[in-house]
Amino acid sequence: MNKRKTKKVSTVMICILSLFLASSTVLANTASSPYSTPKIKGHTYTFTSEVWTRNFTTGTTAEAVASVKASASVPNGYMGTMARLYTSGGSLTASSSMTYNTSKTSSFFVYSPRITTKTTYYAQNVGEFYNGNGYTRYTGYKSPNLKLSNVNSSNALFENNTETSETIHELLLQTKYDVNSQGDTYGSALSEPIIGVEPDLIAAIGTNGIEGYLKAEDLTPKITTIEEALAQTQVNGTVRTIHLYDVEGDNIIGEFDVVTDYKAE
Repeated sequence: MNKRKTKKVSTVMICILSLFLASSTVLANTASSPYSTPKIKGHTYTFTSEVWTRNFTTGTTAEAVASVKASASVPNGYMGTMARLYTSGGSLTASSSMTYNTSKTSSFFVYSPRITTKTTYYAQNVGEFYNGNGYTRYTGYKSPNLKLSNVNSSNALFENNTETSETIHELLLQTKYDVNSQGDTYGSALSEPIIGVEPDLIAAIGTNGIEGYLKAEDLTPKITTIEEALAQTQVNGTVRTIHLYDVEGDNIIGEFDVVTDYKAE
């Protein structure tokens, strides 16, 4: 497989104070079973993949939520998680950054950006845990679907069940990714639990609504130390904008926002 070129991504700050000041109500949510890790450097961890909806005066939103818990309080940078929201077609439509605990704690929440598009959503989150010589990565269980049926009304309708679309079912059984002319794999990250690794190019929907691919190394930069983990966990409200590419990974066709949004319990 060809070595991929890494392109610099830009980081910008946005103010989300107004979002927190706005009145919101969690209307519905759906969650996977907790994913439990083996003991890692003396600790075990669990994390879930959840989809929440909120009702604001401006409309109703859907978001992925990751809840991660340790068997006991752990030092800074020991546990990280990433909230990922997918459409029923298997494309990543919203994602948090990979966020690590910035203080000693036993649990915290991480949130993806909130989406208003009327469709069916799933969450399948990722966890990373310090093993003394880097980080061990796990992909959690997929949540049941949640269908946002009407985003223009305070009486939004939701469908919360365990039925899986035919496309998602096929992705969950896929044993290998397609390969482009550059030698890079591409496809949905929902196939990672079976295949064992993410594709080099992850199917996603950009901020402009165009479907394309994100470079996995841009979405989740590889880290090996606690110092790198804490440096990557930026302040709440930080938005890191990365490129959306065509299937060859050469031509930029859009952008995708990766947001830092977390709360300690």
